[in-house]
Amino acid sequence: MALLLWFAVAGCVRYVPQPVEPARHAAAYRARTLDDERLLAWVARWAGRPELHRWSDRQLAVAALGTRAELGRVRADWRAAVAGEGALRARPAPGLEGGLERAVSGSGGQSPWVVSLAGLFSVELGGKRGARVQRARARSAVAEAELRLTAWRTVGAVRSAALAVVAAEADLGSSRREVESLVGVQALERARYEEASLTSGELARTGSEVQDARARASAAEAAVLETRAALAGVLAVPQVAVDSLEVTAVAGVGCAALDSVTSDSMAALALTQRPEVGRALAEYAVAEADLRLEVARQYPDLELGPGFIWDQGVHRWTLGLALPNLLGFRNRAAIDAAEVLRTAAAAHVAEVQDELLAELTLGTGRCRGAALERASSEAQVAAAREGAELARVAYERGETSRLDPALVDLAVVRAERARQTAELRLASAGRALDAALGAWAGGGGERWPDPRDDALTEGAPR
Repeated sequence: MALLLWFAVAGCVRYVPQPVEPARHAAAYRARTLDDERLLAWVARWAGRPELHRWSDRQLAVAALGTRAELGRVRADWRAAVAGEGALRARPAPGLEGGLERAVSGSGGQSPWVVSLAGLFSVELGGKRGARVQRARARSAVAEAELRLTAWRTVGAVRSAALAVVAAEADLGSSRREVESLVGVQALERARYEEASLTSGELARTGSEVQDARARASAAEAAVLETRAALAGVLAVPQVAVDSLEVTAVAGVGCAALDSVTSDSMAALALTQRPEVGRALAEYAVAEADLRLEVARQYPDLELGPGFIWDQGVHRWTLGLALPNLLGFRNRAAIDAAEVLRTAAAAHVAEVQDELLAELTLGTGRCRGAALERASSEAQVAAAREGAELARVAYERGETSRLDPALVDLAVVRAERARQTAELRLASAGRALDAALGAWAGGGGERWPDPRDDALTEGAPR
């Protein structure tokens, strides 16, 4: 008996405290940098090594998979669910029960001691263990789906943030070019005004346009700072780590998918590839397993207690039987509640599908609208350039002053800025359509890390 107790105690796991130090993590966050060699090696494994300070949106997304603590937390939740699955797979552990009695009278000269020792064995009936295992597997599936969804959302957030940086910097460049053109026009108009060939009202109007253009350039510069700060946030690094980066955005399939894939095929892709559908189905499996377990709990378990009694010198073998929870058939309230929850889980699956299909419809509409806008802007640029060429020829012939070509060049700059805005809007719409389809990258040949793998955080700065 003592030896058995010693083995039981020796096999126990000791508790080891591990307190969390928030200040230490905050200091490590401030020290993070994208130049860390371990992080660069991790990025190079999946997306190629960045050239100097030039990072693509895909490389930044891979880096985020190694820096964000959110993924580590969700991965730990998944591992806990898998560990719980193993624990619930085990059958009820046997036990041991003993007793000691001493007769104080009437022993008749025999030994006054009564010693009993019995084992305790529980036999689950009604399929309880199978229901528990099914529920544990379903919960593991939910945790894994949540992990994949988190990784997918991280990639999408980083690539969208990178595209926003590219768009903001392109808008800043076009804004500055417009300011330069307006300043040139203003100088020419001031010369005409001094020659009394231009009214003060026209000169004042141009001055107002210059101020407006400079205000737009300042707003564009602020947008660059804001988008870079947002990019640093989704990368989980301080902003100083991205201030000197040259960010590029690689175009995926995007809106071009509308020319090769039917609407029904896109809907099927979205419902197949989007991780939200997998999570909703896993949650339904949990509700299904919960109902199965409540139904199984109607049946009582069988408790067996074989034992041995030494009763005042008489040896006896005993076998105890027990059926606890005989009124388990009255578990109807819990079963009804589980059935309602299963119905709600099924409705949630339909709700998720409705949301994804609506998102796909919106993405398709945005692509078509952006394509029309880009076509219109290209026609506007062509017309402006044609006008600029005519104005240049007329100036070379001496038919007009230098102001006329300058004004037409300003129109070209503004038309090109409008086209650039339309192209960036089309790229943003394409990225949204890729996301609606559940694509990680918009392309079919890219490899991404498995979010379940420990290598996701290998080499990430701590």
